[in-house]
Amino acid sequence: MSSIFSHQLMTRIWTVITVAICCVRVPFLGLYNLPRAFRRHPKWTYRQAMGVELLRICFAYASSVKSRFPTSLESGKERERFVVIQPSTRDIYRALPNVPKSTVKPQPMGGTWYPRLYNPSEDATQQVILHFHGGGYVLSSPRDSECRPAGLALCKSMDALSFFPQYRLATTPDGRFPAAFQDALTAYAYLIDLGVRSSNIVLSGDSAGGHLVVALLRHLSDNHGLLGDPRAALLWSPWLNLAADPADIDRSRNQTTDFLLGSFVQWAVEAFVPPDMDLKHPYIAPAYHPFSTQIPIWLQVGCLEVLHDETVLFADRMLKIRNNVVEVLEVPYAPHDIFRERIPAQLIMTKTQLLPEGVTRTYDTVVDWLRLSGLGYMRTLPPQLWREELCSMRSDCEKAYKKLYEKANQEAYQEAYI
Repeated sequence: MSSIFSHQLMTRIWTVITVAICCVRVPFLGLYNLPRAFRRHPKWTYRQAMGVELLRICFAYASSVKSRFPTSLESGKERERFVVIQPSTRDIYRALPNVPKSTVKPQPMGGTWYPRLYNPSEDATQQVILHFHGGGYVLSSPRDSECRPAGLALCKSMDALSFFPQYRLATTPDGRFPAAFQDALTAYAYLIDLGVRSSNIVLSGDSAGGHLVVALLRHLSDNHGLLGDPRAALLWSPWLNLAADPADIDRSRNQTTDFLLGSFVQWAVEAFVPPDMDLKHPYIAPAYHPFSTQIPIWLQVGCLEVLHDETVLFADRMLKIRNNVVEVLEVPYAPHDIFRERIPAQLIMTKTQLLPEGVTRTYDTVVDWLRLSGLGYMRTLPPQLWREELCSMRSDCEKAYKKLYEKANQEAYQEAYI
């Protein structure tokens, strides 16, 4: 009890100190970032520059006090869109190879539907996106306060319903690995039991959620017929190497243009990975362990994020395995997890705060890619031909996006400051 009281007291003291510092620091950063040349990247708009600055402050604070993100199985303002799921009665929670025996067991979990609840009688042929939110396994939730813009953007852009599971965070009791992985299996089985065909399910995850999607893909690929293969997987700035030295994050060539900090990564890994588990285990550090899968993978990464190099390396390793389908989109001038900043803006939204209407072509690569892979078009062509098709699509989209992005930055700057 005394240790808990001591932690709470120190947290409150540090919170007061942080707020006091921010009262000086934030206005200073607001003025400092007015000239484009002083921003962390000259191509960024003022809003983007300040967004990264504020996120760096938030992540530094969260990792210093080791925040515990509140979770609940109460419906809240989501009302009927929030559902509580019981662990599956199917034989899906199988022991993972070379994983120490754990006391962590499947538990009831929640999840939020966007934009409405799934109706089995009316939505039998509807595509459903199963999206796992990011946050380093220690922060965030699928609730409206955190994920509503992204959830609605996914639904609108892909003409689908989306389900965001509330998997257990590592800061909760029994929240260490494999808790979130068990919850991912529970969520996938829940959709199957609702009557959603596996071929109509698209897995999706940003940051740590992308890591969770890769773990689920590996499990489904290693256990064929377990629940049926999903149509595809979308990985948004996935965190794929939990074995990396946190100091390498702070030494990264992209450290100054990203908000991920070594201290945050260290806290997240220590909270998530059991002490007796190998950090380079395939389910912990998939970057070291490519695998064969029949499930097509679309992967987006920002060119200015600290996880860029390991993400591209993972994609290259996956592509070397026969018949794997992996498409990579490297977004120019983007830091980590732009999915979380409504930039499905550059990628999935038809309207955005940061760019003018009509900047949709880049994310059309996802919609087109899903359409092609879903119809089996690429499977009917020799691998080299469909890879050339994807490369051509990727090149055209990136060129169009880069041109529109630079034009949008110019117009936004002129409108705000000239």
